[in-house]
Amino acid sequence: MTEKNSDDNWNDWQKLMQQIAEQQAQILKPTITPAIKQIQETVNRIAEQQKRIAQNAIKPLIDQVTESAKRISAINISKLPEFQALLETIAKEVEEIPEYIDNVHAYLAQQGWFVPFHLAPVSIFKEYFFLIENEEHEQIEQDLQTFITENISIIRNSVKREFPNRFRIIDASIQAHENGDYILSIPTLLAQADGMFSELIDMTFYSNKESDLEEIRRRLLQRLAKENHPTNTLSLGYLLLKQLQEKSIIHENFSEFEKSKNESFIKNPLNRNYILHGKDLEYDTIANSLRTISLIGMLCDCNQTLSR
Repeated sequence: MTEKNSDDNWNDWQKLMQQIAEQQAQILKPTITPAIKQIQETVNRIAEQQKRIAQNAIKPLIDQVTESAKRISAINISKLPEFQALLETIAKEVEEIPEYIDNVHAYLAQQGWFVPFHLAPVSIFKEYFFLIENEEHEQIEQDLQTFITENISIIRNSVKREFPNRFRIIDASIQAHENGDYILSIPTLLAQADGMFSELIDMTFYSNKESDLEEIRRRLLQRLAKENHPTNTLSLGYLLLKQLQEKSIIHENFSEFEKSKNESFIKNPLNRNYILHGKDLEYDTIANSLRTISLIGMLCDCNQTLSR
């Protein structure tokens, strides 16, 4: 705040108090004019004292900030060894991000997870990368279940914003999940996810065919370009969305899933075909329900990125 602004503010306040006092004086003038004058003089003195107090308190702070700014501007920070080391560390981290993301996306998709990583810091990829390297499967599973549970309200609001026509159905499905009715939540959300994906790039989501996955990649980049996002496959926007083109246990056909489910460390893994064709009678677990909610959240993030 400058001294001029401070004066203006206090002058405006003082004028207002004077106006109030004058209005009251006109009404009560015949009987208490001397008292009104005394009140007005007191108000003026208080206002002037408060202005001086405020200015005297603020001025040293302004002087300190100004002096600090001058000192900082005089330093060529780029030549400091500590700053150089920081830049090198950041550069290395940035170079490694695509590798982390590729590994994490491939692993999670095979476990039936499509995650709205826009809700998490980028550093989570490095964390999960090393958890995967160390085969900490149970910790990853528990972390993801907790992450989605804590963000259900955000995902619900994202659906309302990004896919308002589907909100009624998806909201009812999320309520079913919250009530522990996973028999209803899972198949409904799997079906809605396919429709949402079709709205995004006009393709079915549930396919592991190489040609389909390549076409998904092409269309994602095409949509990013249309909305003036960087189209490089190393751009952060694409890296966060590219999990949609990963092979997944969710997509597998009957024969593929018969083999995968016996090899998976997850009990009753999620598979769209097995569930919607009535072959899986034990799919209704909280883990699978959270996977479908996570997928919905990820598709909302995708729509937000592709439409902004």
